[in-house]
Amino acid sequence: MSIRVKKGKIIIHNAFDVGQEIDLSYAKKLLDSSNTQSFRFKFSKDPRKAIIIKEAPLKIEMSPISFNLKGKENKVLVNSRLWDYGVISINLEIDIENLSWDDLLSIAETIENGEETEKIAIQAKDEIKNTIFRAIKNLQEWDCFEDYITYFATEVEGVNNPVDIIEKADIASLILAENSGKLSPSTSLPITENYLQYYKDDIAVIDWNSAFIYDSSGNRDVVDVIEFSLTHLLELRFYDYLIDKKLDRLYDTIESEKNFFKRLLKMHYEKLAMDAGRNYVEFSDFIGKVENSLKTVGDPYVATVFRVCADQFRFDDWYQSISRKMKTLFEITQIFQGEITAMRSHILEIIIILLITVELIPFFSSIFK
Repeated sequence: MSIRVKKGKIIIHNAFDVGQEIDLSYAKKLLDSSNTQSFRFKFSKDPRKAIIIKEAPLKIEMSPISFNLKGKENKVLVNSRLWDYGVISINLEIDIENLSWDDLLSIAETIENGEETEKIAIQAKDEIKNTIFRAIKNLQEWDCFEDYITYFATEVEGVNNPVDIIEKADIASLILAENSGKLSPSTSLPITENYLQYYKDDIAVIDWNSAFIYDSSGNRDVVDVIEFSLTHLLELRFYDYLIDKKLDRLYDTIESEKNFFKRLLKMHYEKLAMDAGRNYVEFSDFIGKVENSLKTVGDPYVATVFRVCADQFRFDDWYQSISRKMKTLFEITQIFQGEITAMRSHILEIIIILLITVELIPFFSSIFK
């Protein structure tokens, strides 16, 4: 019997960095004044988890839109979340009803290769940003953003239990949006062999590009943790980009200030050192927000989901890259600060010698008269 997804959703996540910080309380007031309904996000009240969110994101339900997908008009639900560390995430939800696995693969390939959902997400983000811009600290938008697709099924026909889906359906092709041929075992096995499961009637396969989740209860906590992780990936990439810019600026400054007296008189290196110090503080503050923004109490499953996301999104690699570049930035600025201090000390010594010489000229002149 072939597998059919009787009921579910395709959830397309997009995360945008719009500033250093969002004052969520002020943002809610601005949304309320524009008659936009918003509320603080909460995980479901489920006995399998106890979750602490230090600064719960603000969730906004937006007007649904119509979206043409493979010649068929689909109703798309649009919702957004505002995160206090300066991120707006946009989620587009397309209902799945009675689709064969091949049809689902075809839709996945169309979405992955198309740009329509990206345009919809950007438009929704701009609408929210224009409403809450006064609540955004250091309003600025990075050109890059993160996207991710979650295939969320609540009813599947043709299987006796969720593990059968892995054995009978080509989940790897769905996650990679590959519909042109059969994937090799060396490609598909690393994706599917480390699936997650809490109850017997749920399963989650999470990869770097997309995820497949089956939960007959409709619980969406795993989906929410994926979105939460995606916003962290965006911020890590953004900070890595900022530090690259700082290093490029430093190298350009060094190259342009080869003249001794220009380097002596200008204050570029001191300013860069101060900027580096501020970046250290900002990054430390960001790490603190990330680490404290979601904590699990007595529940290994949600923590496991978050760790899998962190592994797939290469959080450790980004942390190490940022730390290494911050160290390089600090060391270079310290070296040139020391060089400038030494230069100025030498100049001061020369000035003192000249002053002493000037003072001694009248003395020696009187002696030889």
